[in-house]
Amino acid sequence: MRPTPDITEPLFHRYTDAELKEMETYESGGGRYTPGSPEFAKYVAERLKMADLRKAALKMMADEGSVAVITPSRDSTDGGGTGIIFDDNGANLARDAQKKENAVTIPNAVMMIEHYNRLGRLIENHVPVTLELNIETKFTGDHEHGFDTVAEIPGTDPKLKDQVVMVGGHLDSWISGTGATDNGAGSIVAMEAVRILKSLGIKPKRTIRIALWSGEEQGLFGSLGYVKQHFGTFAEPKDPQPAYLPAFMRQRGPLSTTKEWETLDAYYNLDNGTGKIRGVYTQENWAIAPIFKQWIAPLADLGVTTISYRNTGGTDHLSFDAVGLPGFQYIQDPMDYETRTHHSDMDTYDRLHALDLEQAAVVEAIFLYNTSEREAMMPRKPFPHPELQKQMSAPIPGIYPNAVPAVDAPK
Repeated sequence: MRPTPDITEPLFHRYTDAELKEMETYESGGGRYTPGSPEFAKYVAERLKMADLRKAALKMMADEGSVAVITPSRDSTDGGGTGIIFDDNGANLARDAQKKENAVTIPNAVMMIEHYNRLGRLIENHVPVTLELNIETKFTGDHEHGFDTVAEIPGTDPKLKDQVVMVGGHLDSWISGTGATDNGAGSIVAMEAVRILKSLGIKPKRTIRIALWSGEEQGLFGSLGYVKQHFGTFAEPKDPQPAYLPAFMRQRGPLSTTKEWETLDAYYNLDNGTGKIRGVYTQENWAIAPIFKQWIAPLADLGVTTISYRNTGGTDHLSFDAVGLPGFQYIQDPMDYETRTHHSDMDTYDRLHALDLEQAAVVEAIFLYNTSEREAMMPRKPFPHPELQKQMSAPIPGIYPNAVPAVDAPK
């Protein structure tokens, strides 16, 4: 059983001016997932331990003849006791459980934590418990494919029409809700932004392309596949990478790019719920901030005020950023996304805010239009060299002249 702490703070929140101001600051030094960092090594060890534990647990359950597995719903960011079912990757008993070779052959269901704890208390007190389950699931084929939905407004400038400005969201969601905030919201905002430009009769200099991705929830598969087909691929690293690591954490070899890579101007994404846009993350693209500041200056009355140099993750702009293309996620009011609707049975149409989505579509349309009309393409970050990550993060030789070499240091 798991404690269900009281909820002492509101589940719903909009950013304050002070919070937005704080987001404009930037702390250097890398993060938890920086390859070579102690935090990264610890995280890898924890993932390996958990993978081994789950594998052993599944074998034990199969050997014992278990007919079903009940998994307690994870907590939201503010703790349990919310009466919500969260059913995402955290509920899987195996990494990439959607693949046939990793299939969990014992039926598995997620239960609300309050109901799960009740069962636990009854069993703990030796009260006989009978459960009736109706779980229907199957694998539907040996060769499953995901499909992205793509459309565009062709560019009209003879010199710039082959360059492309992209916008997108993802269509897939988790089964317990309808996926309204994750990511129906981002998909309809992208569609509305393009509809606005089309209805105004805009003849953009550059091509404006919309892509609605599949397979985002399983690992950005739709956008990663698109980027791989059109823009660039990474060679396999010299050292094999553990299968239990998510793709974004694995070491990669050198990047090879295509001709289309040279013509992709920028990609814009919205995937943090129904909240209105308050600004944009630059993904450490320092040169692009002055451009964005000019664009949002007239939008202050809409609440768009903040340029953050920070990285933000967890969605499809990362597929573009990884290969050195300008890919951006907007800053959105958090609303009740992380506390109630994200990957839960509360992710339904009722949690959408129409006025916020209308604001977001207007802002996104302005970003698309401004990008399409600039004389120059958007500035890019330095070309990525993931194969040199260890070398770049290694200590500088001789920086401490009196240092004593470690006993196990390579000769």
